[in-house]
Amino acid sequence: MSIINISGFYDLHIHSAPAPFVRIGDSIDIARWCAEAGMAGIAIKSHFESTVSKVHHALRDIPDYPGFKVFAGVALNRGVGGINPGAVEIALDQGAKIVWLPTFDAHAHACAFGGAGEYGFKSMSLAFRGSSRPRGDYSTLRDGKLTEDAKEVIDIIAAYDAVLATGHASREEIFAVFEYARSRNVRRMVVTHPEFVVPNLDVATMKELAGDGAMMEFCAVNCFPMSPTVTIARVKEMIMEVGPQHVIISTDSGQPFNPKPPEALRTYVQCLHEKGMAEEAIRQMCIANPERLLGIEKHA
Repeated sequence: MSIINISGFYDLHIHSAPAPFVRIGDSIDIARWCAEAGMAGIAIKSHFESTVSKVHHALRDIPDYPGFKVFAGVALNRGVGGINPGAVEIALDQGAKIVWLPTFDAHAHACAFGGAGEYGFKSMSLAFRGSSRPRGDYSTLRDGKLTEDAKEVIDIIAAYDAVLATGHASREEIFAVFEYARSRNVRRMVVTHPEFVVPNLDVATMKELAGDGAMMEFCAVNCFPMSPTVTIARVKEMIMEVGPQHVIISTDSGQPFNPKPPEALRTYVQCLHEKGMAEEAIRQMCIANPERLLGIEKHA
């Protein structure tokens, strides 16, 4: 087996400081580490706010890597008012590229972990300090149908040709959201870590969604010691069943108990390679597919 070189790779799911959860570095640190590793670009995600400002400062502070790309997004949790069309429009108008449906404030997440803002261990538990506003528990559905706010969010994503990612939505929500998104000609759709506790999709469902144009995003941290949701061997099997042409590889890293993002990515893809994943397939999932998803054009 060859040693995988992550030069030119993308990671579209990294968390950075500052945040209520402890992070391994801020966006400048993380951008620099990834650029120094030869990666082509990253996306910074936050459960708490739009990452437009984080990305702005990261790009200003790594002038030695002019071709390196850093993308922003917004996750529709309590910090931005939940499923809030206004927050989406403002973020996308400032250059954000990805909109995640609610993550740790999603109704499906709260059901899986016993509460919104919880992951089951101390360093990733959002303290509640007595705010009068309801705490999370957001869903795109009401009585089995998409809410008007969810529809408006999708309409805005369509207007900006942005990426719609499912966050920690349930299986039922994902199908409803994607059905409406396709009717609005949303071209860029991602199922966020389908192998994670939420949404915990079976392979048949992944294949159905991929057949309808969505990308599956498999994340490294779900195989790492702190949150071992699935084995590397099983991830490799799922990818091969879904088809690498329908998959992107990300890390979902940034936590202090996981490796720095470029090493998390390198370790993950190396493990997939050791389990029999062809290097050509890895490069497709880490370079060609993210570029297609984000509409990145290569210039000679």
